[in-house]
Amino acid sequence: MKSTLHFLALGCALAVSATASLANTGRVDFAIGDVKAVGADGRSRPLAKGAEVASGETIDTGSGRAQLRFTDGAQVSLAPQTQFRIDDYKFAGQADGSEKGFFSLLKGALRTITGAVGRSNRDNYRVSTAVATIGIRGTEYSVAYGNSISVTTGEGIIEVCNAAGCLILNSGETARVPDGNTRPVMTDKKTEIPPPPAAPRPSFAMGDETDGEGNPIALAGLGSSSSSISYTVPLPSGSGGLGQVHVTNSGTAAGGLLGGAVNFGGSGELTSFIDGSTPANNLTSGTLAESGSDGIIGWGRWTSGMMGGSSPLITMSYVANVSANNVTATSIVRGYASFASTAPVVTSGGTVVATGTPNSVTGTLNVNFTNMTGGGTLSYVLNIPVLSQIFTINGSADQYSGAGFLGTASTITSSGSGCSPSCTGIIPWANAIQGFFTGSAAERAGANYMFQTGAAEKVSGAVVFK
Repeated sequence: MKSTLHFLALGCALAVSATASLANTGRVDFAIGDVKAVGADGRSRPLAKGAEVASGETIDTGSGRAQLRFTDGAQVSLAPQTQFRIDDYKFAGQADGSEKGFFSLLKGALRTITGAVGRSNRDNYRVSTAVATIGIRGTEYSVAYGNSISVTTGEGIIEVCNAAGCLILNSGETARVPDGNTRPVMTDKKTEIPPPPAAPRPSFAMGDETDGEGNPIALAGLGSSSSSISYTVPLPSGSGGLGQVHVTNSGTAAGGLLGGAVNFGGSGELTSFIDGSTPANNLTSGTLAESGSDGIIGWGRWTSGMMGGSSPLITMSYVANVSANNVTATSIVRGYASFASTAPVVTSGGTVVATGTPNSVTGTLNVNFTNMTGGGTLSYVLNIPVLSQIFTINGSADQYSGAGFLGTASTITSSGSGCSPSCTGIIPWANAIQGFFTGSAAERAGANYMFQTGAAEKVSGAVVFK
């Protein structure tokens, strides 16, 4: 029996014209690689940032990826090797009963934040495959479809149904549906969105770079603010949601959740860090290669400078709380997706071997911190393109010091020969990732990663999530 996959969703409306046109459907937020739209007549056209999409078209990402923004406010991020068809879409600026959003995921994987269509009538929103029926009552989910389906909800409740039965999933839970006639089952393996292609991203002009919701990311030297920010975070070190640096100094790794005076420039870039308890950790000067900030969390990379006033830096990536507002959540049980990263850097024997591309690292966090006193866990996946291959880290992390986490790597694999014979985490105690949550209700997370390749080269960088 053939069944369909339905996504029934809630969200926020975006006022638009009711005319039946391309602009009444959606636009491309970004497109990387050979992304195209294929019409019902088989004709195709390339898609780039700002291009409009219409009902009846199939978006084919090929080896690239794309993000669509529909006029009801919904966003759909499409992974490589994905075909996503807009079967029938209509939104007149408000949920008046005439709105509808019918789509088909023909193959591949997507992540979406839903919009206004389906808000008042869930039957008006549907994504179809040949395997299952899924009703979405939340605002965010991920789905991967090949011969079977894997679905993970970020927030809300998912109901997975087919001819064999139904299954309810709460936030952070995952279901696998082997086929249309086998009952959906729970699984601990989260839905994995394939990594982006290894090819460098195109350069961006000022104002082009955006976060996962299309908001501009302020880049160092390009921000509109000219004032600097300086605040002191509480000691002792690691007291949660403070700031974090990772340093590669003469070929050795150091770093962690640090307490002290953290100073930022007018665009949210780190300018210095003074550790009141450990002067050897002080970072007072350096050459800033890249940085970004969304006003809540900041990230960046130094390519030179001094540590502790006497030890020369080789490279340093950081993530830090730039708002001086620590986590106010009492629990964190939800999924996070990456929206920016520093360029991965490879070092060997105190020398930089290779530098990747900024904002090329992708990943997810699935978090279960039921209270902020410590003891919770999370699972994570990072995809890191560097050295002409993609390194993938799968692992889990333990909560400590409230909003902080430290994680081991269950597996580190590579699309090339980089992990021959094996890759290992080398953050203190053989971990591969260390990070923290920040912002009201823990709306952001930041982490540093560091691991060693099979050739004993160190790979490090920073990534931020929302």
